Amino acid sequence: MKRSSKLLILGIICIILSGCSLPFQSSKYPSWSTKGILEGYTLSNGKIVGGWLGAQIGEKIVANSYTFVVNKIEEIKSYNGYNVQENKKLIHAQIEITNTTDKDIYVYDNDFALVWDLDKEDKNYQYSMDPFTDTMLKNELIIEHGQTKSFDTVYEIDKSIDKPMAIYYFEQINGQKGNEYYIYFK
Repeated sequence: MKRSSKLLILGIICIILSGCSLPFQSSKYPSWSTKGILEGYTLSNGKIVGGWLGAQIGEKIVANSYTFVVNKIEEIKSYNGYNVQENKKLIHAQIEITNTTDKDIYVYDNDFALVWDLDKEDKNYQYSMDPFTDTMLKNELIIEHGQTKSFDTVYEIDKSIDKPMAIYYFEQINGQKGNEYYIYFK
């Protein structure tokens, strides 16, 4: 009896801990808020890099050069006169960034991707459509010191793709790997 109890407890612990090593638990509920960077390491200057963070819509995220909030993610039929193509759907996200550095920063049109197949090692992704309005993220958007800017990202994806999805930001710090951020759309 002792041996089977130990094996049962060990099995339960393994199952619980196996979910801790990946950002996604299962295909039914693949995401959760982490309330901090997981699996990162600390540099000599105190910055944490190489980790990942899971967040929900509306949560303020503190990255290296700025804070950002994904205020909204929604499926839409059209965006500012653009109608979705046949067998496709549009996903719209509204993102707000505040520069927290003492210099201007640049945000690029491929900084925020939409990812899905979250329970797989190789996730699929799509970058935002090329901007055709002044509210959409454009390449090399300049955000001055202390300034806050809001913009839209719009993704046209196959109609068969289901939630859960995430807005994904992969931070680069002076050309080095930073952290990965997932803002979930369930």
